[in-house]
Amino acid sequence: MRSANGPAESLASGSPSLSLILCTVGRTAPLSRLLESLARQTSDDFEVILVDQNPPGALDPLLAAYAGKLKISHLTSPRGLSRARNVGLAEARGALICFPDDDCWYPDGLIADIATRFARNPDIELIMGRTVDASGKDSLGNFLTETVAIDRHNVWFCGNSNTIFLRAELARKIGPFNEELGVGASTAFKSGEETDYVLRGLSLGAVAWFQSDLIVHHDQVGAGGAGASLERARAYAPGFGRVLRLHYGAGYFLWRLARMFARAALSLVALDFTTARDKLEWMRGTIKGYRASL
Repeated sequence: MRSANGPAESLASGSPSLSLILCTVGRTAPLSRLLESLARQTSDDFEVILVDQNPPGALDPLLAAYAGKLKISHLTSPRGLSRARNVGLAEARGALICFPDDDCWYPDGLIADIATRFARNPDIELIMGRTVDASGKDSLGNFLTETVAIDRHNVWFCGNSNTIFLRAELARKIGPFNEELGVGASTAFKSGEETDYVLRGLSLGAVAWFQSDLIVHHDQVGAGGAGASLERARAYAPGFGRVLRLHYGAGYFLWRLARMFARAALSLVALDFTTARDKLEWMRGTIKGYRASL
């Protein structure tokens, strides 16, 4: 629901080029960093649709600081990342749409760059890129090193939700995010919503490209040692298995399991018990997600 009297600036008339659907809960300093990076953009042709899942009023002081700097629509939704994104999608007015996390941040010229990329390539409907930390090292995954068309097999190495930029026409065709997937979902599937979203676009014949020089910043994850890594595997592996069940056959599922098992075995030989345990946990969770009834 749109805030009636929130501190955020109301949108001016006219549709922006880009709608940023920004869902947030439990973060203030990282959110401030992102908003500051948006205030530094070389183009102001964008709107921020902030979908707030915090207690009422929690973000009022922060948003008040940007009331004259950014065009923000302040919405609320119940918990669940996919649910919040769907609330934002219903309000988006831009010709292009993206989904920044509340703890990422943008290079100063990113929004202008995105508009240029789509303008120069009218056939492209979706673009993805890399997330890197402040030092320039890849974060949140392993990415392809070359610019390539995205397909069902390389999609796993073509970025994450922070770097999904797509035309609004394609977003309307894909429809809402699958609310049984993603952080905060009421199911066991706490990941996979962005890959499911892109795969659904590909199934519609969307022209999608991974562009290796497209950068969004995000800190490294996994701090906290072996225990945190294992918890991450337990949380995210069932979502991975669920996406495999929704979009791939048994042969591909078994191939992915074999890759995990091989990595676990090699880690055991190298006496890297932490990695071996993580890969075995990923296997267990993936099987759980894949076997769950549709």
